[in-house]
Amino acid sequence: MAAGSSSRMGSPKQLLPWENTSLIANEVEKSIQLKQVMTYVILGANFEVIKKEIAHFPVEILHNRNWKLGMGSSISFGIQQTLKSKENFEAVLITLVDQPLIDEAHLTSLISKFNQNQDAIIATAMKERIGVPAIFPGQYFEELSGLNEDYGARHVIKNYKDQIITVDGKDKTDDIDTIEQYKALCKRVKERAKHSDL
Repeated sequence: MAAGSSSRMGSPKQLLPWENTSLIANEVEKSIQLKQVMTYVILGANFEVIKKEIAHFPVEILHNRNWKLGMGSSISFGIQQTLKSKENFEAVLITLVDQPLIDEAHLTSLISKFNQNQDAIIATAMKERIGVPAIFPGQYFEELSGLNEDYGARHVIKNYKDQIITVDGKDKTDDIDTIEQYKALCKRVKERAKHSDL
């Protein structure tokens, strides 16, 4: 799991409140609910303070010291660490901390689709593009481990359009890049909760 680097919001994005927890804890909680998945959390800037937020979870927390190179470097670093592991991973599921509406059900759907199509990249269909969360089989590990700039996994997805199977992300794929987007998403979630209580 790639958790992203530091926020452009003046404080770490990962620690922004989300419902009754934080963005980073919300993402980790979803991941550890998945069956047959080992979770790696890749952190960059503000490593020590963010690590404290999730240190109690049963996950592997790794420090990407080259985080300034962008998201691609975090993915590359994470893949390199899994390749060094004694575990024989058949695939990697990449998720991001700034897509808090993506739920366990969607991640489970990706895994289910992968189990039926183990040579394909299983990606999330969004309004205008295809991207992560996405599952990459082992044959793509080498290419993922070579990423080193800020284009992330989407670069690999674009290169293999014929090998991609998508799962519709529906209205869950909003991501948070600015404080305005964060506030708007929080407001949307609160309004949805109000309506569900009526």
